[in-house]
Amino acid sequence: MLSFAVFLSLVFLALPGVAAIDGRVIQVLEDNIGAENFTYYRLQRPGMLRLELVSIKGDVDIYVSAEVQHPDYDFYDLKSDSCGTDIIIIPSKMQRPVFIAIFGHPNHIQSKYLLTIYELHEPLVEDYEYLVNKYERYYFEEMENEMTGNPKPLRQKEESPKEYSSASEEDEDAAPLWWEILLGILRFGIEVVL
Repeated sequence: MLSFAVFLSLVFLALPGVAAIDGRVIQVLEDNIGAENFTYYRLQRPGMLRLELVSIKGDVDIYVSAEVQHPDYDFYDLKSDSCGTDIIIIPSKMQRPVFIAIFGHPNHIQSKYLLTIYELHEPLVEDYEYLVNKYERYYFEEMENEMTGNPKPLRQKEESPKEYSSASEEDEDAAPLWWEILLGILRFGIEVVL
């Protein structure tokens, strides 16, 4: 049984990044390329993408551009030219179509590669806003505690985003103070007019 565990760990070490990818495979391309040649692809898919280029035999490099239809080692937006696995993350805000160039390294007459395209899950804006609001609340509570000299214990239970939204609804219920001020101004205005 121990040898099976060792085998699995070696498999995951041999395939860099495969186990840690939080996304889904869109396409897998396997091809050969000659030395100092380019192979071009056009990618229209929106969203955040991860390109993983594995050199099976020889060495290949990858160049990506949103502007140049035939990117190369002089004209590109993103590149990866390592001797091992090349990985490029294409942000969702990058203009589409995206042009991809695979370059066969001159040290190898023939190279074989495997290009895998993953669609990545982007963090939700609501989660970001929730965390920012949570930080601000914590920061201001700490500042208030420092100024008053009353150390309050930290909360035992963290609020989830749903609990946070109900807390903000309670803040909206506290709006009668605004309403009372507005009504007081209106009453004063009506008394002056009459």
